[in-house]
Amino acid sequence: MGPDHAVAAPMKRERFVRHPDQVAAVRRFVTDALARGSEVRETARLLASETVTSMLDQTPSGRGDGAVEVAWVLVGGRLHVEVSDDGGPARLRRRVHHVASERGRGLQLAAALASRWGVREDVGGRTIWFELDLPPAG
Repeated sequence: MGPDHAVAAPMKRERFVRHPDQVAAVRRFVTDALARGSEVRETARLLASETVTSMLDQTPSGRGDGAVEVAWVLVGGRLHVEVSDDGGPARLRRRVHHVASERGRGLQLAAALASRWGVREDVGGRTIWFELDLPPAG
């Protein structure tokens, strides 16, 4: 979870290689966590897609045979998602972009749509995480 949280339930994890069809595979992997018709399913799909794309655009995982690991867990009435890479020389950052821009929106969208989000970076890699509060059951 965020830097001050601990995930109690086991996370489902999968590694995705740098390939054009992998962003769609990430979307399916994350949205499989949610029931069809869930109010947050489309938001989860968008954030997963944009987060992975940002990671591939801004980090060494997007070059050569790079890869990212995506993990999710449903815990405490929320969906928690993490996208991790192997690190690189530059820090991830929110970019200023034009409204019609097709790139560089991942962190901006996380800030706008997620219930909580953040970035963890250290020598071993980087993780972009976000959480979406789920509507009450019933």
